Amino acid sequence: MTVDVCPSKIRIEVKARGESACRPSLESPDFWDLMLSISSFKRAIESAGGAARSAKLEAVKRGFSIYGNSVEVVAMDDLIHGQYPDAFKDAGALIHIAAPLIGREATPKAALDVSVLGSLNIIKQAEKAGIKTIGYVSSIFAASTALLQGDFTPVNENQWLPITREDVLNNKDVDGATVYIAEKALSERAVWDFVDQHPHLEVTTVNPPFFYGPFAPGYRAPYLGDPFSSNNLSTLAILWNLIHPKGPIASPYFVDVRDVARALVASLNSPSTAQVGRKRILMTSEWVQPSEIAALVKQHRPELASRVCEAMQEPITGLTNITDNKRLKEVLGLEPTPWRKTILDGVDTLVAVENAWKARGVAISL
Repeated sequence: MTVDVCPSKIRIEVKARGESACRPSLESPDFWDLMLSISSFKRAIESAGGAARSAKLEAVKRGFSIYGNSVEVVAMDDLIHGQYPDAFKDAGALIHIAAPLIGREATPKAALDVSVLGSLNIIKQAEKAGIKTIGYVSSIFAASTALLQGDFTPVNENQWLPITREDVLNNKDVDGATVYIAEKALSERAVWDFVDQHPHLEVTTVNPPFFYGPFAPGYRAPYLGDPFSSNNLSTLAILWNLIHPKGPIASPYFVDVRDVARALVASLNSPSTAQVGRKRILMTSEWVQPSEIAALVKQHRPELASRVCEAMQEPITGLTNITDNKRLKEVLGLEPTPWRKTILDGVDTLVAVENAWKARGVAISL
């Protein structure tokens, strides 16, 4: 998805594919993040537009209807080749947050093409339209995936995951997670290569891990549909493990989704590259042992104590933050949301979804 910040409104542009290839339920964490971004924009500017997929257009419009005429939604049917001059008309800035989720494209090649070539196409059109300020959502895994193997060596903004397009396409057994990580790493590299060729652009990338926290206003997908699909919880489905006693561990490698939204908004008025250097912002919440997360829920949500995941008691050797959020503070002037608030707000959101379905006579679970 793409967000154009216009003088009078926010324009949401929705990327489209065939009806069978996308879910109108809008389960993407990109959409979740975008909804929170719009909420932040509403606080930051008087009135504010973005791109969605045609098949999702009406659902996106319904989601943003709570903002009245302040949000305009248009569709982009082809991120790679499509030309959309009207989408960038009168826009002063761009936020681009699209990347196909795991398994959403038919082949690894298609996923890489949409992410890399699609991102470049949108940014090139924005630059041609005179837009100079761009925010872009990447991933901390574009810098390193070592933490997934239990290596918590500090990571900085100068590091890159050593993965190539050929690594993905030549591996017939490549898994979806590797493809997605490659999408993020290779598309961000392509964006920075373009910026190197167009130094007048002011680009900020934010590189977070998994998103936890509450859903955004207007995001109704988890409450809709028949049957229930945990896909609609986005990455909050990972946190849901926390209140499933026999489930797997709820990953402690997270960031508050509201912080990502705040970072995107702050990037639009951040100091120039000439002042602060390349604005590649690695960001995380404070990471603590799973047992601390479990204890928090037991203490502050005692009615859930019997549901807390048993696997959360097992320690993770050497667990520590891999980034100090220094650039988040220096460049964007932000501090991470306290981890306890992120966890409790996320758990409360999940319980609200459970209760809504229970009221319909449906017990939901992972």
